[in-house]
Amino acid sequence: MVLEHNPLETLPPQFIPTENIFNLRDVGGWNAAGGKKVKTGQVYRSDNFGNATEADLDHVVNHLGIRHVIDLRRAEEWEESDRFPHTDGVDFHHFEMLHIKWEHIGLRATGLSDEAELIEFLRHRYTGMMESGYKSVRDTLEVIASGDPVVFHCMAGKDRTGIIAAVLLSILGVDDEDIAADYQLTRHGSARWRVWRDAKFGKPTIEGGLDVPAEAMRQTIAEMNARFGSLERYAEATGFKDADRLRALLLE
Repeated sequence: MVLEHNPLETLPPQFIPTENIFNLRDVGGWNAAGGKKVKTGQVYRSDNFGNATEADLDHVVNHLGIRHVIDLRRAEEWEESDRFPHTDGVDFHHFEMLHIKWEHIGLRATGLSDEAELIEFLRHRYTGMMESGYKSVRDTLEVIASGDPVVFHCMAGKDRTGIIAAVLLSILGVDDEDIAADYQLTRHGSARWRVWRDAKFGKPTIEGGLDVPAEAMRQTIAEMNARFGSLERYAEATGFKDADRLRALLLE
């Protein structure tokens, strides 16, 4: 499924109104266990900041109050789209989520037309990344638990970012369906980015990139639950010990 471009005013409410950051959104607002909600205004997920305007960056730092930026990408990806600029009052963290490059696997990392095949591909990649990249999951959760407003991101804010969001929301007691729905919201951000790309560089002959079907995240969670018992237990296995602090900080 591919969504058409959405003007800012028609985007889902989680999205933050920025010009050239296309998938920046609040992780909060979801219902959690025990009748609680995940707080808004504290934790954000995003695509990269390489195309951000000065106004975009000012909004992130001075309106959202972000004090920690966590980049999950490989440093070499900064050549394609630069890292968040050095900014007074903002701590930058490079927590690369280690994984085998998808293009080296020998499977069709782009252009998967069959949805079942795509879902299987993503489930394998995500669960593999959660195993090999566990330190970045642990370190990101620890920064979030420090209490200052945080944004974590990768390139498109889809895969690596989606993994962190899933683990965090699961620890907070958000149900699997809503975690999958949060993941699938990236479709809107990707649609915005494609409109910007086409206007700036022209529409490509072949559209690359993968969709974000909610079922891929559902199956990822199910497999990790089978391996570890729950995503919270997975987080514990990474060495993260502050789940109770996260809940105290982010639930209301």
